[in-house]
Amino acid sequence: MIQRIQTVYFIIVMLLLSALLSGVEIFGFTANKGYFAYSVYGVQFAKTAQGKVENIQGSVLFYFVILFVLFIYYAMMSYKNLKKQFRLARLVFWIYAAGLIAILVTASLGVLVPSAVGIQLGIGYYMAVVGLPFTYFALKGVQKDKEILESLDRLR
Repeated sequence: MIQRIQTVYFIIVMLLLSALLSGVEIFGFTANKGYFAYSVYGVQFAKTAQGKVENIQGSVLFYFVILFVLFIYYAMMSYKNLKKQFRLARLVFWIYAAGLIAILVTASLGVLVPSAVGIQLGIGYYMAVVGLPFTYFALKGVQKDKEILESLDRLR
């Protein structure tokens, strides 16, 4: 199983998403009152004058990331049934792309922090974006294996 390239790509995506669970900042919002940081745990407010940090709102993104990593693991481990793995890999790609677009739209529209003046992209955003091509490469690897198996079936 590890000799298949899509397994390596799935592992890379799982590691990148799991790194988001360490609390790295996805977006940073500057406001008149201070600085807001958005991670998978929600929005935190930091007053620059007092150095005080407080949680403003929680996020369901934490649970989504955990469930999505488990779903990627399930897709990776269903290598014995290539049709099922292909469907799951395609679903992983589209859910990942929709999730990235949803996070970007909600942050850029100011839904998370209405009083934000500016937005800064954090390292967590770049880690999430880097995972998208790897999901595509995993999908193409599964598709290639499926085509090879179908061509062998035609020869029999």
